[in-house]
Amino acid sequence: MLSRIQKIHKMYAVSFFFTLHVALAAYANSTFLSSVMPAHYVGILYTIAAVITLILLTRSAHILQHFGNKKLILALLLVNMLALTGLIVLRSPYVIALSFISFLATNTLISLCLDIFIEHFGDKATIGKTRGIYLTITNLAWVLSPMASSFLITAGGYRTIYLIAFMATIVMAFGLLLSVTTFTDALYKKTPLTEAFKYLKANKHMFAISFINFLLQFFYAWMVVYTPMYLIEQLGFGWDSIGIIFTIMLTPFILFGLPTGILIDKYHIRKRTLLIIGFIIMILSTVIIAFITTKSIAIWAGILFLTRTGAALVETSAEIYFFTHIKEEDAFMLGIFRDMTPVAYIIAPLIATILLAFMPFHYLFIALGIILILGIYYTTKLKHNHE
Repeated sequence: MLSRIQKIHKMYAVSFFFTLHVALAAYANSTFLSSVMPAHYVGILYTIAAVITLILLTRSAHILQHFGNKKLILALLLVNMLALTGLIVLRSPYVIALSFISFLATNTLISLCLDIFIEHFGDKATIGKTRGIYLTITNLAWVLSPMASSFLITAGGYRTIYLIAFMATIVMAFGLLLSVTTFTDALYKKTPLTEAFKYLKANKHMFAISFINFLLQFFYAWMVVYTPMYLIEQLGFGWDSIGIIFTIMLTPFILFGLPTGILIDKYHIRKRTLLIIGFIIMILSTVIIAFITTKSIAIWAGILFLTRTGAALVETSAEIYFFTHIKEEDAFMLGIFRDMTPVAYIIAPLIATILLAFMPFHYLFIALGIILILGIYYTTKLKHNHE
């Protein structure tokens, strides 16, 4: 029988392979889809996937109560593998579109199930360290992905990416079967949407941390879509240079995730303080992007490194705050927290598209910096450590 510590370590390994399969595909999805269908359909597919994900997340407590977390995640992995198979071997644009939507939707739900396992096997007394290690390991997969994706696409084409992702999913499924032999589900609360809103109204600090997470995901969505476009179309960078820049850009998630958790756990640094520092770094460095016109790889890597330094502080501190204030059975609240990702990926491109009709491309980064100021305001609405 594996101990709780051994199980949490197994969950870290499983989470790494899961994130690797998501991150590798993330850098190939849009260009692969545009190679098999008109480019204007690609955004529609992302929107459809986000809407379906939102619907499923709002029903997450009901689904978990019916299947249980272990059975649900294994079923989702099976659907995910079938979706990847469609992306690898099939040629019909319609089937590829369906496969892509299924792939994105199941990824988010699998992440939710992993969160429940981490919450179950983790120790509340060291939640900062637990979430810090978890985020460091998963972000390592993201850091490894830009260069890996570039190599794999060059060597074998886009479908090679999905083949490697398929293999990572198989490893993850076997890892779960071996490490979670028994699992007792909590009594997941089936909370109607109206009740969830009442809960957030009564617990304003939980609304605040959820909105902070939304802003973080909004930042990611905005930057993921428009930073590559800006570097390639406006400044003339090539993918070889961008691979280097993005790899350096993502390293703060490895460097600062665990130390942030330790600062909170061991040295009792306030999460609110770290959140404010993180948002200030994000705001200033994002606005500066609008004024950089050089093609220096070092300068661009440095400024984007700063944006993710702030994001790493915000991400780790927000996750620790959130998981400090919920219980394992609060799947509805976890669902709301994770809802922020698909919501952000719907809203951010929409707002940016509207703004582009009235302003030059580089002004998008100034607008994003202004929007992020809301993060400082909502951080002040969180509870103090002693409350």
